[in-house]
Amino acid sequence: MGFSPRNASSSSKPVGNTHRVVATDQTMCDHANIMLHRGWDRRPIVLLTFALLFVISTKCGVAQVVDLQNDRLPMVEIHTLWRFHTGDDPDGKLGWANPNFDDSSWTLLRADQPVNVQGYPGFSGMAWYRFRVLRPPNHPDLALYISGIQSSYQVFAGGHLIGQFGGLPPHERTYIAGGAPSVLPMGQGIAIPSNIADWQGHLVIAIRAWNSPDFAWTYDPQTFRALRIGDASLMKDERQHRWNYEFWSLSAANVLLLGYLLAAVAGLGLFLLRPGEGEYLWFAAFELFNGTACALFIYPTFHPMWFPAFEALQGLQLFLYGICLSMFFVTLLKVNRGRLFWSTIGSVLIGTLMFIPLLMDWMTFPVWLPVIYLAWIPFIVCQLLMLFLASRRGNLDARLLLVPFGLSCGATLGDGILGGLSGFGFGGRVIAFLMGKWDQLFNWPFPISVQNIADFLCQISLLAIMILRFARTRRDEERFKSELEAARTVQQVLIPEEIPAIPGLVLECVYKPAGQVGGDFFQVIPAPNNGALIVIGDVSGKGMPAAMAVSLLVGTVRTLAHYTQSPAAILTAMNARMLARSKGGFTTCLILHIEADGSATLANAGHLAPYSGAQEFSVDYGLPLGISAESVYTETIFRLEVDQDLTLLTDGVAEARSKTGELFGFERAASISILSAQHIAATAAAYGQQDDITVLKVRRSLILEQADDRIGATASLSPSAA
Repeated sequence: MGFSPRNASSSSKPVGNTHRVVATDQTMCDHANIMLHRGWDRRPIVLLTFALLFVISTKCGVAQVVDLQNDRLPMVEIHTLWRFHTGDDPDGKLGWANPNFDDSSWTLLRADQPVNVQGYPGFSGMAWYRFRVLRPPNHPDLALYISGIQSSYQVFAGGHLIGQFGGLPPHERTYIAGGAPSVLPMGQGIAIPSNIADWQGHLVIAIRAWNSPDFAWTYDPQTFRALRIGDASLMKDERQHRWNYEFWSLSAANVLLLGYLLAAVAGLGLFLLRPGEGEYLWFAAFELFNGTACALFIYPTFHPMWFPAFEALQGLQLFLYGICLSMFFVTLLKVNRGRLFWSTIGSVLIGTLMFIPLLMDWMTFPVWLPVIYLAWIPFIVCQLLMLFLASRRGNLDARLLLVPFGLSCGATLGDGILGGLSGFGFGGRVIAFLMGKWDQLFNWPFPISVQNIADFLCQISLLAIMILRFARTRRDEERFKSELEAARTVQQVLIPEEIPAIPGLVLECVYKPAGQVGGDFFQVIPAPNNGALIVIGDVSGKGMPAAMAVSLLVGTVRTLAHYTQSPAAILTAMNARMLARSKGGFTTCLILHIEADGSATLANAGHLAPYSGAQEFSVDYGLPLGISAESVYTETIFRLEVDQDLTLLTDGVAEARSKTGELFGFERAASISILSAQHIAATAAAYGQQDDITVLKVRRSLILEQADDRIGATASLSPSAA
C-alpha cells in the first residue's frame, strides 16, 4: 500500500520525541510606540498590528534550525518550517546546495504537510528544500531518515552529495511503491559524514527532488512524512519500526495473499486426485494469479519497483487472471463456449493491450488511468452476465458466487471512480472523505478497506463452493460405486462362466466390456434332442439400468426356452417385456436355434447379421426390442454344414476407432471373422475399443458324443466381468 495523499497525515502535531527549534539570523522588526486618539477603539488596531507582524516575521525568516546541541535528543522529527523553491539551479552547478547560498527569498513551508495544500496544487517538476541542523561538538555520527517523499531526490549536506534515490532529469526514472509513485515508504537512512559542518557547528541540509508530471494530478508530489535526524545507530531501529508498522497496515492484504496461495495449492491437489475435473485446475490457476496481484500490491511497499516494469507485470497478471477466471467459470458452471465466452476473452485481450500506450509513452498516466478502467468494464460485465444466466438456470454454484463476485467488482470500480474524481479535482472534501473510508473502513484488528471486505467475501464463497462440490462429487461417487457393484454382481450372474457342452457343436465365446459394466449379453441354452438355443444382444446404455435390462431379457429367454424353441416367438415375447420398461432405450438381439442334424432357425431384432466364411450371412431384419408393439420378426431357416463356422458379433467390433478417428468398419470385421473368437476380440480391442465387444463362434462337428479332452466349449470373460 503505497503512500498517497489518502493516508498522508495532515496533522502538524509532533509524533514521538518533541524538540525545541531555535531560529537564528531572524530579522528584528521593532515595534514603534504608536499614539492613538483617545476616541479610537484600540482592539482592532492591536489585532491588525499583530497580524502584520506575523506576516512580516514569516517573510523575513530564514531556513529553520534543528537544534541538537541544546535539545540533546538522540533523534528528532522535523515538524517546523523549511525553505522551499520550485525549479532547478539555473547555473546547473548545484549552487542551491551550497551552505552559503542565500535562501531568504525562498518560501517557508511546513515540513510535515503536503506542498499542494500550501500554495502549490498539482505541482510537478523540480523543487528544492533547505534547513539547518545545529550539531554540537563530538556528537555521535548523524543520519537523516527520509520516509515518504513522493519523488526521486538527491540529498546534500554542507554542499556535498550524500544520498540519492531514483533518477532525476535528464535521466528521470520513476519508481512505484504500493500502487503509487513513491520513494521507499519504509524509509531510507542516509549517513551524514562527521567531517561535514559549516561555521559554529551549523550544517545545511538541501534536498533536490523531482516529481513526474504524470502523477502530479493524482498524488501529492513531494511530501515528507516527518523527516528524522539523529544518531546513525538509531536509524536501523527506526527502519525496522516502519517495516513493522507498514506490515501491520497491510495485514488484510497479507491474509488474502496467504488465503489465495493455500487455495491454489488445494485446487491443484484436488485436480491431481481428479484429473478429469478441469475446474479444479482452473481454480488453482485463478487463485495463483489472484495471489500474484496481491503480491504486486504488497511487494513495492517494501522494495520499490521501476514503474514501467511494474505496469508490464501488472498487465501480464491481469491477462492471465482474466483467462483463468473465464475458463474456471466455463468449467464450473458447465456452460458452452459461445458468444458470451468469446466476448469475455476478447475483452481480456483489449484490456491487456491498453497497457501498451502507457509503456510506450504514447499516453500520459492521467489520460491512461480512466481508459484502462473503461477497457476492463466489458470483462466485468461479461463475467457477471455469465453468473447471472447460470443462476437463472438453477445452478447453485452461480447463485452462491453472484453476490460476492459482484461486490468485489463493484469495489474495484468504486475505487477507480473515486480516484478519478479526486484526481480531476471534483468533489473536494466529500470525495476525500469517501476515499479515506474506502481505503480504511475499519481499523480493528488491522486496517481493512472496502475492497478487502469484498475480496474476503468472494474468497469465502469460492472456498465454500469448492468444498460443497467436492462433498457432492464424493457422494455421487459413493452412490455410483454402490450401483456399479450391484450391476457387476447382476452381470456376473447373467454372463455364463462356462459354456454348456452341446454334442456336435464347438463353441467359442469372448466378452470384453468397454467399462466395468457393459450392455452386451449372450446365452447358450441346451435344447431338447441335443439342440442349442444361442442368444446374443446389445442393450443401449451402461451401468445399473443396462444390467437390469439384461437381467429382464435373460430371465425372459430362460423362461420361454422351456415352452418354445422358436426364435421369432421368443423375440416377440421379449419385445413385449421391453416396451413397458425400456424408458426410451432399445435392445438389439439375435436368436439362433440349432438342432443335432444341423438344421438351424434364426430371427433377428436389429442386430448385426452373422458371418460365415468371411461373408455376411443373409437374414431378415426386424426392429430392435422395445421400439414398437407392432414389430414382427421373421425366421430364416438354413442348414449348418459339418465344419462350417458361424460368427456372431456385437457392434463393438465394427465401431472400434483408431487414434486418428477411423472406424474399424464392417469390411474389416468380415475379413477377420474367419479367425478364432480370441483373435477377433483382440484385434478390435487393439485397434481402439469404444464399446463392449462380444464374439461367439459356432462350428458343427461330426462327433456327436463330446468329451472334455477332445471337443471343448469355452467362454473367455474379461477380468472386469468375472
